[in-house]
Parts: sequence; C-alpha cells; structure tokens
Amino acid sequence: MVAALEQYLENEHQLTLSDDAVTVIPLEGEGKVEERISKLYHQLVSNLEWLEAISSADVILWGTHSQGTPVSVMLLHQLLQRGHVHLHRQSICLLAMAGIGHGPFPSLQGSLIYFEADAARELFEFMDSNSAISLKFRESLECILNRGIKMVLVGSLQDQVVPLYSAILTGISHPNIYRAVYIDKHIYTNDDFLINLVVFALRLRNAGIPDHGLFIHISEVLAGSIYALEGGHSTIYEEIDVYQLAVQYLFDTPTLTPSPTLTASSPPPPSGHQLPEKAQMDPFKAKLRLNPYYLPWTLRGLFEDPLINKIDWASSELGRLHELFLAWAPTSARLREFKFRLEPLKEHIFAR
Repeated sequence: MVAALEQYLENEHQLTLSDDAVTVIPLEGEGKVEERISKLYHQLVSNLEWLEAISSADVILWGTHSQGTPVSVMLLHQLLQRGHVHLHRQSICLLAMAGIGHGPFPSLQGSLIYFEADAARELFEFMDSNSAISLKFRESLECILNRGIKMVLVGSLQDQVVPLYSAILTGISHPNIYRAVYIDKHIYTNDDFLINLVVFALRLRNAGIPDHGLFIHISEVLAGSIYALEGGHSTIYEEIDVYQLAVQYLFDTPTLTPSPTLTASSPPPPSGHQLPEKAQMDPFKAKLRLNPYYLPWTLRGLFEDPLINKIDWASSELGRLHELFLAWAPTSARLREFKFRLEPLKEHIFAR
C-alpha cells in the first residue's frame, strides 16, 4: 500500500513523501471474527505511536484480505465509535481483496480443512445475512459507509474460495463503494466474452445500475481455475495495481456522490437514477446449488433493460458483447457448458 501511495503521489502530483510521513500499522491476529477484532484493537491501543498516528492522520488507507474484510469493517467501526478516527477532517478508504462478505463458495462447506476449524466454520455463517455475525458485520458496514468512508472491493476472476458476488458484496449498495475484478495477467485477453461480461456488469454496478443478479449466477461458473491452474485467491494481494486503485479512488473521487466511479469514458446514468446516500442492505442467502436455467434469464434481463439501452456507452458495449459471444471459442468443459446454456439467446438477445 505504501508503494502504491508513493507511486501515485510522484506520478500524479510530483510529490515525494518523507520517511516519517507514513506510519505502517501491521495488525495480526488469528481466530474467529470477534476474537480477532478484540486482539487487534488491543494491539492498536497498546501501541501509543500507532494510536496517535491513527488519530492524527490526514489520510487512512486500510488494506485487508479474505476473512480480514469483516474483521476490518467491524474494527474500523469500533475505532469510529470510540473516537479514535475523526471523519470531519480525515479521509479513509478501505481496500478489501477477495473479501468474504457473503461467505465462501457454499460447496466448500464441510470439505475445507483448517487448523482453526472454528474460524473456518464461522465463515459460512456469512452466507446468510440474518446470522448473528452477519448482522453485526452489516451494521458496522452500514455505519462506516453512511459516515463517508470509502470502500474498494476487488474480487479475483478465478478464486478457489470466495465467490465474486461475495468479494464485491453484491447485496450492498452505496455510492462510496467501488467494485473491480483482479485478473491474472497470463489469462487476460481483451476479446474474451466472459471477461468482458464481468467487467461490463461491474461498470453497471459502479454506475448505480442493478446487474439483474448476474454476479450471483456467474460466480459459480468462475469458481477455481477455469483459465489456468495457478492464480486466484492468494495472488490478488501481490499486485500493486490493486492498491493503486484504492489510492486513486480515495484521492480522485468525491465522497457520497451518486456515481463516484464514472469517468469521461463512462457517461453518467440518466437523470433520476441514483444510488441512495444511505447504504441499501438487501437480504442475502447463498444456495448450495443454483438453478442453471436462471442464468440465461438473468442475462436476458440485462440486455433488455431499457435503462441500460438508453446509455450510450452501455448500449455500445452490449453490441460488442454480441460480437465477442459469436466469436468465443472456450476450451474448458465448464466454459463450453456456459456458452451452451446461453445459445438460445444468441439470435434473440445477442442479435443487435
């Protein structure tokens, strides 16, 4: 994170930070979510240098991964409640990489072996938004978003543990959330239909437009190594561009705007379509097995949405997706099956 900050300031503003301008606070602790929060809070308040750095900072950049996402959100909420952070004069951005906000893949329940069995089992409680730990997490999440803290949620395209819908918190909406996907360089191609579909749906969510449930149904297709054996859940935090995204989002966008992620290449949505400035917390419950017939209907809803078709960049991208689908020749059995499921839509929806 420090390297990303230094690189941003040097490239964008020709500024060089002094050695004492940044305080790095590496919080570590194992256990269940609330156990970790207690340990990390004790670590922080026991170190006067760290506590003073948190309280006096102009900017707080917070990075977290996997189970650390609910831990970080709830810990940040606790710091806010106890007066250790001061949002009237501080800018804060929390980067969550492969966060487990809606739980792991349901199919993994009972099949994962961890040394910390209780902590691993607890992760599956996040699959239900009405579980005790989920309710506490969502309460903290709602509070920090409504108070103006920004969040960058980055999922991995081929994560073996965390579904994309979980990493990007598909059940939560707020203009201070920016969603993105990490794709290992060796599997990325700019003409891959599935990759472009995922990026398109993320752009819609970042513009405040619903994805018609696409991420829930497509995450099952993306599970694990669909393109390559290596990469995924544990490579996302090794890429400096992921941290750069959080730094840029904090400094280059305003707080509490309807569409904070839009750029010149992504025109704003039509007047009147705006995300609420209060977090929208939709109920969520992951299913062990999804009905495979829902995906074509979900995609149909996306392609026929009148709002999406009224937006120039979105309508143009739908046309491009049609061309990519026709030319798409996936090699893995799972992706061939995915294309087969979408074949009935080829002429009706994809014909634009």
